[in-house]
Amino acid sequence: MIHPSKLVAHRGFQAKYPENTALSLIKAIEAGALFIELDVQFSGDQLPIIYHDSDLQRVSGQSGSVLSLSRAELLGCSAYEPQRLGDSFIAEKISPLETLVDILVAHPQVSAFVELKEESIAHCGRALIIASVQEILRPVAQQTVLMSFDYPLAIAAREAGWPRVGLVLQSWDDLDQADVALAQPGGFTKCKCSAIAVGKFNLFQGIEGGSSDDGLLFEGIDDWGVTYTLKH
Repeated sequence: MIHPSKLVAHRGFQAKYPENTALSLIKAIEAGALFIELDVQFSGDQLPIIYHDSDLQRVSGQSGSVLSLSRAELLGCSAYEPQRLGDSFIAEKISPLETLVDILVAHPQVSAFVELKEESIAHCGRALIIASVQEILRPVAQQTVLMSFDYPLAIAAREAGWPRVGLVLQSWDDLDQADVALAQPGGFTKCKCSAIAVGKFNLFQGIEGGSSDDGLLFEGIDDWGVTYTLKH
């Protein structure tokens, strides 16, 4: 029995919908997810969008880099994962980060893990990334956890007063690093390297589906992407 409070919908409901779209995030919530995860890249004019890759090919089916187009141009691009889903969702567009605020305001029971991508950090610099994201997400600060592979960015976000900060670990051994302790992740840690429990989260892959304690079915949970079990 898998309770919805113990799962994170990675990039939304990936089983049926294109990743990191407003549709995918909303459908995950409608399926019962209380925690969602999404990725943030920055446009050529240094504005945030909800998107994983720095390249447009896989998700948007076109050549080009997120980092070289304006946000206005990017918001006109489809986000439909053509190789995986065909043309079924070609009408879905890339969303600005502001869309997440609307989703969380409409669903106050939901929290979001917001992963700030390293390509955009290199493109814009940590200070701009943190200032921009915090300004946009301030209305839902208590519902968002800022996360990154970039440990100095996580430290800077903590020092800037963001209430919930997490880390994407390159290795579990990094937990012993001084800069990880400075970020004060408070148990919000994610690692792509193994399935070992740490802090509040345990990384699992390949969950075959299941049901919550209240009978809510989670069809194809494994296709949400990586899922996380909350350890109280």
